[in-house]
Amino acid sequence: MIILDGKGRGTSAGVSDENRLYVNAISASAEHHTNHHDGEAYNLLFSQSPTAADDAILYIENKNDIDLILEGIELSVDAACTVYMKIGDSGTPNNPTAITPVNLNSGSGKNADGTFYQGADLDNAGASLTGGTKTNHWIFRAATDTHCYNLSQDIILKKSGTITLWCDSSAATVTGWVSMNYHNVEG
Repeated sequence: MIILDGKGRGTSAGVSDENRLYVNAISASAEHHTNHHDGEAYNLLFSQSPTAADDAILYIENKNDIDLILEGIELSVDAACTVYMKIGDSGTPNNPTAITPVNLNSGSGKNADGTFYQGADLDNAGASLTGGTKTNHWIFRAATDTHCYNLSQDIILKKSGTITLWCDSSAATVTGWVSMNYHNVEG
């Protein structure tokens, strides 16, 4: 069997006597490729205190046809609390403040295609955002705790998909960032 190069240059690939393809390859993570090749990697920075216990303080909705992949999150608190994340909340966030994700490729010039809000009571005591399912929770036992979390399975937001961040204590301010990118499975 001969494997042609597919570009019409007349070259073929080498195959060993064990039927293994000879390859000289460069490997990179999907995140690096998306940032370097597509210029579509972002960090979303936020800092918010809830009005009351169990208020939504961060809202992300993907508006792009391409999947929005959430890779990780860093959280820092100034009081003991539990912070949790929910996927699939629906409704209109209450009294939001728009925040803009930072593109991590200085030569890209692209902007994240979504809705990105922070606010003290985005769920309006449960009247504005409902229906989501908890995906993660983080327990902070003391003030000044900071942790960086890899979302090991990643969180994939299809177009119109949402993710929200909640805090169970009005005494805490949650500061952090969400690392994300638009990953085109075709590319």
